[in-house]
Amino acid sequence: MNFIIAQWSLRRAAIIGVVAVLAVVLAIFASLPLAVSSGVVRDRLERDIGAWAGHPVELGNAPSLDFWPTPTITLDNVEIRPSSFAGGDPILRADSIVANFNLFSAVLGAPSFSQFKLIRPSFNVEVYPDSTSNWSSSSGDLAQGIAAAVARDVSAQSGTTPPVPASIPDSAALGTVTIEDGTVTWIRDPGAPAEKLTAINGTLAWTAPTAVARANLVAIFRGEQLTLAGSTSAPLLLLGKRLAPVELKIASAPLNLSFAGSASLGASMFVSGALELKSPSVRRALEWSRADIKPGEALGALELTAKITAEPLKAKLDDLIVLIDRNRGIGVLDVTLSEEAPPLVAGTLAFNSLDIGSFLQAFTPLPASGKDIASTIDTRFLHQIGLDLRLSAQSASLGPVLLSNLAAAARVEQGRANFDVGDATAYGGSFLGRIALSEKGIDGGVKVQLSARRINVGGLFDAIGLTGPLPRGRGSLDMEVTSPYPTWATALTDLTGKVDLAVEKGVVPGLNIQKFRELARTERFFDLGQLGEGDGFPFQSARFEATIAAGEADLKTAELIGERQMISLSGVIPYSRSSLAIAGVLAARPAANGAAPAAGSVPEPLKFFVGGSWPQPVISPVTP
Repeated sequence: MNFIIAQWSLRRAAIIGVVAVLAVVLAIFASLPLAVSSGVVRDRLERDIGAWAGHPVELGNAPSLDFWPTPTITLDNVEIRPSSFAGGDPILRADSIVANFNLFSAVLGAPSFSQFKLIRPSFNVEVYPDSTSNWSSSSGDLAQGIAAAVARDVSAQSGTTPPVPASIPDSAALGTVTIEDGTVTWIRDPGAPAEKLTAINGTLAWTAPTAVARANLVAIFRGEQLTLAGSTSAPLLLLGKRLAPVELKIASAPLNLSFAGSASLGASMFVSGALELKSPSVRRALEWSRADIKPGEALGALELTAKITAEPLKAKLDDLIVLIDRNRGIGVLDVTLSEEAPPLVAGTLAFNSLDIGSFLQAFTPLPASGKDIASTIDTRFLHQIGLDLRLSAQSASLGPVLLSNLAAAARVEQGRANFDVGDATAYGGSFLGRIALSEKGIDGGVKVQLSARRINVGGLFDAIGLTGPLPRGRGSLDMEVTSPYPTWATALTDLTGKVDLAVEKGVVPGLNIQKFRELARTERFFDLGQLGEGDGFPFQSARFEATIAAGEADLKTAELIGERQMISLSGVIPYSRSSLAIAGVLAARPAANGAAPAAGSVPEPLKFFVGGSWPQPVISPVTP
């Protein structure tokens, strides 16, 4: 019994001892905040920020301490001023800063900080021609860490031993900074307007000098919200303008961009890596970027992936895959910038299929359709971009005209834009052509040249929707038309030029010559529908030459030569009104070597007039 009582007394004493120890520990913890001096924490925070940045720092004199759930200090009226010009405007101003600190280190009088929050900070950045900025400093932990990292990298590249002072302080890292409703204002040129990034919210995390630095931010730029996510495994080298690994993603409504590779900043900027770019509307993206380039009027989506190598004034895109308004191509592009000339884009692109019209709209402000054509249009793009592209496509289309095995070139230079079809096959023959745009010169503005050889003329007529009694067979077409206006915005009545069509042995469907003569004897007027079905008019050759001006086509030569008879036409076709005013003769075909045909072998010549409108002309025989 006494043993049990003694055992219980020992247990009770042990319990009381443990409780007493816990009470003492809790009392110590509870009293620790009383041992923390807000002034000491404030002064240490001010000193640490200044020592890291290498610039004078001013914090408010009314610190607020909070110990739950994490010890924090809050200070208002935060300012960092440039060390090179202490009386200058602050490079950072914030309404307040909240910093987490270690409680035990604060009790010992040397508080350490791990996380920070900046409330409504305003960052001011001025970039100078030598690639330095108002944030540059020759002192401070960050500057010391950058210098040491650069020295080590230079030694590693050269195979030498790094200098003894090349040690990186542990305090060179930024820590973790949360930004709430921030603003960044930067100026690249002294006379240029300032750019702004507003409504910035997110986190910058760089916990150790050799750790990965990450940024995850959301902001507003030129009225569009964008999300930025970036990282680098060598932040000190990147800040030191040395080559460093970089990953970057920018997402916004006008443009989405991602890059993974290596980059160096500064005057000798260099970028190398994998690039992906997507835009639902290039027009909107160019307007948002304020690039001084007028986009095509109807240009839509663009997708691009490539291996990019870029320097300050040039870039090369290898292994390029580009999708321009549903035209997917692969190839290589070079972009060159110059102060004396507009940007130049040159290279080669190969397509499986290419819509030539929509592709041209990527570089020239073409009207989308006839109803959009106006008498004038802005042609500044002719002096805003240079273009030299070699194109190929297994299949291509220019409006309703289908081409295959296309080899072409697109050029914009010295106030002119040219699209040349060097070779293509279509409708069983070959095509050559050029579309040229100029704002001055003898051609006035737009010029279209087309040359086709050994093509199925009927197939071409069907493709462009041209119906009526037209010759069908294999032949050649030459066309050259110009507009007096220095734009693509031109109406049919503005065109001048000539058309030459030659067709080999073929037929004019629906033209029954025997029925034609019968109706001419009995009717004052008749249309082609009254000729019946028949086999049409077979001909040995056909030739049409016409000049175009003021909305009219003047027939210089128009002959259909059959085996025994021929049709000759002359007159004017006011095509702008779809009307006809043509005189014609159906007569015997001249015999070879000028010999007269045998008497009675063919009927007498029949003169007639063609009026009405196309494709339903009205025939009126001319009686003696």
